[in-house]
Amino acid sequence: MSIVAAAANSSATATYMKYASQLSGRDKACRFTQYFARLLAYLVSRRISLQGTKPTASVLDWMSTLAKTQSAMSTTRKILRSGKFIDFFHLFIRSLGQGGDEVERLLNSGHKLGMFVFMLADTAGILHSALGLVRLRDPQKATRVAMRGWWLALVCQLLAGVYQLRALVIREADLCRVRRHLEKDADAMADRECVVEERQVMVKKRAAVRQVIASALDLTIPTAGLGLLGLNEGVVALAGTITSLMGVQDILCAK
Repeated sequence: MSIVAAAANSSATATYMKYASQLSGRDKACRFTQYFARLLAYLVSRRISLQGTKPTASVLDWMSTLAKTQSAMSTTRKILRSGKFIDFFHLFIRSLGQGGDEVERLLNSGHKLGMFVFMLADTAGILHSALGLVRLRDPQKATRVAMRGWWLALVCQLLAGVYQLRALVIREADLCRVRRHLEKDADAMADRECVVEERQVMVKKRAAVRQVIASALDLTIPTAGLGLLGLNEGVVALAGTITSLMGVQDILCAK
């Protein structure tokens, strides 16, 4: 009993319970499983094509299991996020009235609008295919609309990240110049304040770089889905796997 009690009260158990209690945490876990299964399926099929031999029954069973895993995780995620288009519509309306930098406001509004379209079409698709509550004349059209909305949202998010990163680099250079002048004037108090702000800028800069990388990787998925670039399954699956792990890490590291 002491071993069971120790395991139940361990930090690993607490971390798992905290992670699993969040909807975003469960979504990222399902997303990782979905894209990792997709990556494994690509690697298996690639190996079979390179060998030029007929796949055995066990290999076919394995590929069938991977395909079912992808489908199950995709459907689960769509059900979990069904109805979220209302949230993004509300955020889009709010973003229109926000002040501040015009470029950031425009890109933020574009991101929210794209996510609204994506979530709305995605919800309509899952209500048609999985639950049968909605009848669509052309389900594939809903999928294409969802992909276009997601593509728009990711492009806006990527551009916003690059724009923010550019502003942080400029601010960092300004602080370096200010520090050199303060060192010449021997102003210790102002120099310490400058150091603190530099550290804050560095933290924001790392977060911006991470967001740009995640957005760029995620962008490969709808780009390939819409046929805008001829990316193979391996690239798309690897990108989805990496960004899923990045999302898991973000949730685990969040205070």
